[in-house]
Amino acid sequence: MDLYISMFTIHETTTNDNSYPYNESEALRLVALGDADAFRSLYLYYYDRLFRFAMGFLRSEAASEDVVSDVFFNLWQDRLRLSSIPRFRPYIYTSVRNACLNVLKSHQVSRRDDLRPDEVEPQVEIPANTPFDYLSYKELADAVLRAVDALPERCRMVFKLRQEDELSHQEIARVMGITVRTVERQIMLAKEKIRQALRGYKET
Repeated sequence: MDLYISMFTIHETTTNDNSYPYNESEALRLVALGDADAFRSLYLYYYDRLFRFAMGFLRSEAASEDVVSDVFFNLWQDRLRLSSIPRFRPYIYTSVRNACLNVLKSHQVSRRDDLRPDEVEPQVEIPANTPFDYLSYKELADAVLRAVDALPERCRMVFKLRQEDELSHQEIARVMGITVRTVERQIMLAKEKIRQALRGYKET
């Protein structure tokens, strides 16, 4: 069953131009110098994935958009500090998480405010040149989506940070405010739940 987990990469769907024409360290260096184009590229590259991350906390499109926009506004305002940030990706995710928690503490939004869980399902990328036909992939993809969506909330977020955003276990622990051991347990739980959900599917 591990084959099925590795075969399907969960990723965010974006309608924005999230191309990233240079490496991140160079982009951050340019942003720190006040380069608005570099900032725009950074914003477009991260916006959708951070929005989806915020949705995991807030379940509100409006509140999630506000949180991500505010985080980037503050980033631009304090851009001179970018050179002192050793790892930008966990830093920006942690900033969004903290902002989401502040929104929840202020009771400005309910965790189930204006969007049903089935409206923020992750997408599944179907690889080419495989022995399965399209219908088999579609059925398997649907099963993966249902399995991921059915995971407990924290487990689902940890799993997606690892599989979708490719954060390390240490970075996920820092972002989520949990221990590395907890991260490892949550990922193991997620994979086991997905394996259980896919027991009816066999290689042909």
